[in-house]
Amino acid sequence: MSPEWLARLTALCGLDSPTGDAAALAQTAALLANWGRADGLEVEIRETPTGPIVVLVTQGTGTARTLLIGHHDTVYPTGTATARPVRVEGDRVLGPGVADMKGGLLVGLSALAELAADPTSTHGRVEFWIVPDEEARSDEPTCLDEWRGADAAICLECGRADGSIVTSRMACTWLTIEAEGRAAHAGTERDSGRSALMALTREALRIEDTLHAARPGLQATITELHGGIGKNTVPAHAAASVDLRAASVEDLRWATGIVGQFGEHDGVVVRRSDEPGFPPLTRDAALAERTLALLESVGARGSEVLAAGASDGSWSSSLGVPTVDGLGPIGGGDHSPDEWIDAASVAPRIEVVRRLCQ
Repeated sequence: MSPEWLARLTALCGLDSPTGDAAALAQTAALLANWGRADGLEVEIRETPTGPIVVLVTQGTGTARTLLIGHHDTVYPTGTATARPVRVEGDRVLGPGVADMKGGLLVGLSALAELAADPTSTHGRVEFWIVPDEEARSDEPTCLDEWRGADAAICLECGRADGSIVTSRMACTWLTIEAEGRAAHAGTERDSGRSALMALTREALRIEDTLHAARPGLQATITELHGGIGKNTVPAHAAASVDLRAASVEDLRWATGIVGQFGEHDGVVVRRSDEPGFPPLTRDAALAERTLALLESVGARGSEVLAAGASDGSWSSSLGVPTVDGLGPIGGGDHSPDEWIDAASVAPRIEVVRRLCQ
């Protein structure tokens, strides 16, 4: 990792960019665009309802069209960048967004800059799409149609902690369950009430007990459960969130159906609403094997994993575009105060991404 690359990472992670904060996202988009221009790339900023998309492009002598995919929003609230600035500890660089995924953005930017600076490069059209809303969005990116017909897509989420890349991902979706009962004083009229919270608690237990690991790879997790208006009132309303992940769309649909098989709750109505979720990322054998060979050629570990987490690489894969993911720096601790990347992994990842574009 060069001092210049670290300086860019420090500057980029020094800007808060929580999903939905239009002003903050505009700052990170402007910084990325300025660096793209300085590196000799074509630059476009597209305004969308969820924030600016940054598109960086280089055109070489070839005819292939390659997509790089990333996002510039993070999960951290305003003030995190000041409270936890980027720091180097031994072989690791720590800070908010270094792995998820500002480090990956700079790997892609560096690879594009090298391609643009080489007049003999055989790359075709390489487009880097940096979206503003991946962390909170549960459906396709607004620019998805423009990815159609590409020859390959490289998603720059971080590499796994053991150095593996991601060649496939699970399908996932999120469900909201709401229950409506009848409020009552918990002391004087307790039995005339109908507790929505208790009904939903029973459903939450049923969902995890029935679904988690019921099929290979299937994951069912209750991620939120809340209700009630006070310590002395039978809760008339309650809500829960369910995170479902599966190896196939078919398994995901099956699990979603099971969630909706609610039991009988005296005086309580339970209903469900669903979010679209992410499709699976399907392993493309040719692109996966090429990527693994390139990793080994630069002295990096050539291994791959199936990931339970979602990314926009799942969407490019859904279009039939061969997709590989996890080409950002090796890292971990995403969404936590201990988020990190391995400094030594940066240069090899830049080189592999550059070669994949040729």
